[in-house]
Amino acid sequence: MIKVKEAQFRRVLDRGGQLYAEVEVFTDHQRDPQMLAYFRAGPNGSFPLVRLISNDANQEIDWFDNNLHSAFEDVMKPIFTSPDHLSINDRDEFAAQIMSYPGIAEALDRNL
Repeated sequence: MIKVKEAQFRRVLDRGGQLYAEVEVFTDHQRDPQMLAYFRAGPNGSFPLVRLISNDANQEIDWFDNNLHSAFEDVMKPIFTSPDHLSINDRDEFAAQIMSYPGIAEALDRNL
C-alpha cells in the first residue's frame, strides 16, 4: 500500500460544471512519489477520489503548470489494478490517508 508522506490542498477546478478539488500528494511510491489527487463532492458529505495523476513537472521549466506533456500522467488505473493492489479498498484507504492529513478535509468541506 502506498503511504502518504504529505498532502496539500492546491485549488478547485471546474470541469463541465462539476467542481473538483486538487490535492498535491507526496508518497513513498518509487516511480511516482509526487501526485495530484482529484476529489469531488459525493453523497452524505463524502469526497470520493476520482483521479490520480503523477506529477513529474520540473518547476524550473514547467512553472506554467502545462499538463499537455508527459510530466502529468493518469496513474489511477495502473496503481490500483497492479498485482499488489487488487481492490477498490486500496484506493479508498489511500484516499482516507489523504483526507486525514491536517487541513485537507476542512479545505474540501469549505471549497466543495
